[in-house]
Amino acid sequence: MEQTNKIAVSVREAAAMLSISPRSIQNYIRAKTLPARKIGRRTVIPVRALEAFLRTDQPSPVLELKDDGDGTR
Repeated sequence: MEQTNKIAVSVREAAAMLSISPRSIQNYIRAKTLPARKIGRRTVIPVRALEAFLRTDQPSPVLELKDDGDGTR
């Protein structure tokens, strides 16, 4: 991960730092695997949270499928 003096980065910057897509970052945030903060309309991720995220194994976030109760999804 590249060195930065920032304390938080945007979703796009975080994705570039980890060489993954912004959508993957958003999925990790939605799954509450990666902490993030909203500042107005902007989502930022603390750099320390990214560092901690990298120290642990992270399975790909799986979005839950909606179950209507009728046996189909």
